[in-house]
Amino acid sequence: MEYKNYYDILGVSKNASQDEIKKAYRKKAAKYHPDKNPDDPSAEEKFKEVGEAYEVLKDPEKRKLYDRVGKDWKKYQRAGGSTDGFDWSDYAQQGGGRGFGGQQQYQKGFDINDLFGGGARGQASGRGQGSPFSSFFETIFGGGDASMFEQAQQQGRSQQRGRSRGFQANTRQRQQRTKKNIKAEVTISLQEAYDGTSRKLRVGGEKMKVKIPAGIKDGQRLKLKGKGSSKVRGGTRGDLYLTVRVDMPEGYERKGKNIYYDHPVDLYTAVLGGETVVNTLGGRAKINIPAGTSGGKLFRLTGMGMPEFRNPSNKGDFLVRIQVQVPENLSDEEKELFQKLVQST
Repeated sequence: MEYKNYYDILGVSKNASQDEIKKAYRKKAAKYHPDKNPDDPSAEEKFKEVGEAYEVLKDPEKRKLYDRVGKDWKKYQRAGGSTDGFDWSDYAQQGGGRGFGGQQQYQKGFDINDLFGGGARGQASGRGQGSPFSSFFETIFGGGDASMFEQAQQQGRSQQRGRSRGFQANTRQRQQRTKKNIKAEVTISLQEAYDGTSRKLRVGGEKMKVKIPAGIKDGQRLKLKGKGSSKVRGGTRGDLYLTVRVDMPEGYERKGKNIYYDHPVDLYTAVLGGETVVNTLGGRAKINIPAGTSGGKLFRLTGMGMPEFRNPSNKGDFLVRIQVQVPENLSDEEKELFQKLVQST
């Protein structure tokens, strides 16, 4: 059974204070943590040794027992494992032989040869396969509650994560203090909103080209990360918030993805019926006007409206709203025809 020098494992002197032991443990545990050494198989074993050493040295009673046994360990080893001269009853009378569960260990039926050369018995030590503690530890202190070691591991991981989160939070706060966000505004036409476009801007002496996706709405704001400026030279840059205004031409109205367009039709076509051509945002389209069409009637051109923002293949409809134009300068013959029409109704 190998003797474990817990002071050497933690790298502290035998007279180290509890605070020094705690600091040494944290430093060693962080160094050998398996998550930080994925390619080093020995790191996990060293991490376990560090945890085992701290489990003993952080507890005054365990540390006292370890110091008493450790002083005579090599002496007994050189003597061939003889137990002469070691008065176990001194320890037993102090009640120091408590296991992790608070129960007395080795006070009755204990074979001291197990400690000095005889080897630890599985029944006495309670050592199971996969135990995180060494046979040396378990022989002195009992079966070893693995959950305590696991708790120590978990605590180490939590502390490490906490320090990492704290560092990240402080970094973000420092960056936020140096960032400077900038606001800007551009105006585009309805046709540009339909097709998508771009604008060249100058921000803080820097020229940049900003792409404006098709389907953008009037007043919609785009965030360009890292395109702002910094409060300090060389610091982290803020963001650029670009508000887009869409200039709606006369006769057009937008409702979501649908476009409403007031299309003029002469009186004769509205009365007698006919064909008219509409200039949609996607191109020219023909509409057949039935005879007797009244003003305000809607004709729907499916899929010829505005594209969906960030999804231009999905388009709304283009709705043509008929506006009947009444002739202003009628000839005498036209006036006579209208009078005859009125008289016949």
